[in-house]
Amino acid sequence: MNAFQFKQFSISQEHAALKLGTDAVLLGSLTQFGQPNSILDIGTGTGILALMMAQKYSCPITAIDIDENAILDARTNVMASNWSDRISVQQISLQDFTKGSPSQFDGIICNPPFFSNSLHNPNATKAIARHTITLTPVDLFHCVETLLSGNGMASIIIPYSEKTRFCEAATQSNLHLIAEWEIYPKINAGSPNRSILQFSKQWQPFSRNTIAIRNQDSSYSEPFKQATEEFYFNLA
Repeated sequence: MNAFQFKQFSISQEHAALKLGTDAVLLGSLTQFGQPNSILDIGTGTGILALMMAQKYSCPITAIDIDENAILDARTNVMASNWSDRISVQQISLQDFTKGSPSQFDGIICNPPFFSNSLHNPNATKAIARHTITLTPVDLFHCVETLLSGNGMASIIIPYSEKTRFCEAATQSNLHLIAEWEIYPKINAGSPNRSILQFSKQWQPFSRNTIAIRNQDSSYSEPFKQATEEFYFNLA
């Protein structure tokens, strides 16, 4: 199936190289921007994060992606939503967008390419979406530092194993790690497999939270259900 129905919008994913996954839904569900005046979604893909932010916040949202096929799906999904009047979808690289943007954003959200040492996917568009070919962590945070407002926050999700590399890149751009969600595939799993990292230009006391997606019997955990209940229909 190429479409997925959420409570207030649907996601068509006929063209995008990477399909909808739990990472994006958790990132959108757990990210809290307070009362933002504007939000930027970097590497929007199908538009899922832009739509989740539009459901949570009433401000204008800009969604960018370098891939033409992803933009096709994102525009389709945005136009079919209730928020098409305040979500702008643009096909452009983050680097070029940063050079031309006159604005800063109170919230920046990104499910970035993160694999650096693994074999590249032979599908070129999937390789760009999954690997740090066109957007390294240093590039990402250099642009985020320029685009983020003084009191804003940037939120990303990455493999737990990549945490040190991304945090070092953020530090190079004078961004502070202010919060982390450690995501476990199951309750009592030995270690997390994903991290949601939140950064700010302003130092704040650091907070760490944990969440497990599934119980030992592979059913969804209650914390996961509660975190995503704004978006998912009832999960078994």
